[in-house]
Amino acid sequence: MNHKENKGFTLVELMIYITMVAGILIVATSFAWNVINNRTKSFAIQEVEENGRFIMDKITRTAQGAQSITLPLAGATGSAMDLIIESAPVTTADFILNSEHLQMSDNGGPYLNLNSNNVRVTSLEFKNLSSTDGRTKNIKIILSLEHVNPENRQEWKYSNSFETTIELRDQ
Repeated sequence: MNHKENKGFTLVELMIYITMVAGILIVATSFAWNVINNRTKSFAIQEVEENGRFIMDKITRTAQGAQSITLPLAGATGSAMDLIIESAPVTTADFILNSEHLQMSDNGGPYLNLNSNNVRVTSLEFKNLSSTDGRTKNIKIILSLEHVNPENRQEWKYSNSFETTIELRDQ
């Protein structure tokens, strides 16, 4: 018997193995890319949500301790809010929208940003729902935030709106 033993791969077998390995690499790369993009999207969502919760909590706590709302006037709406915390001696808290940042000033001090540099304020509305006779003192706040996305990448796109109504406590 004259038998020739083959100890190598044929060209067809080699092409099949290369195709299988390439397929596995494509699937693995696609999976890894999805994990990275989802992590980035999750980070953007988390940052916007944390900023929104922090800002709304700060405004709520400050307003609940205030005696009166001086801006906006009763029945009016604006992008700034001024509160009188105590009347003697007068202490105030001011909230303003400056470009893409919500800023707060305590008692005429410097204005400090409440949102991070990675999150921009796209809209802010303070609506004074107080009665004109001063018996009820309520303010409605509508705040919209979005993650900064200078390269317009899909995984960084996220925005959310936050809304609350606060009643000032009687002092």
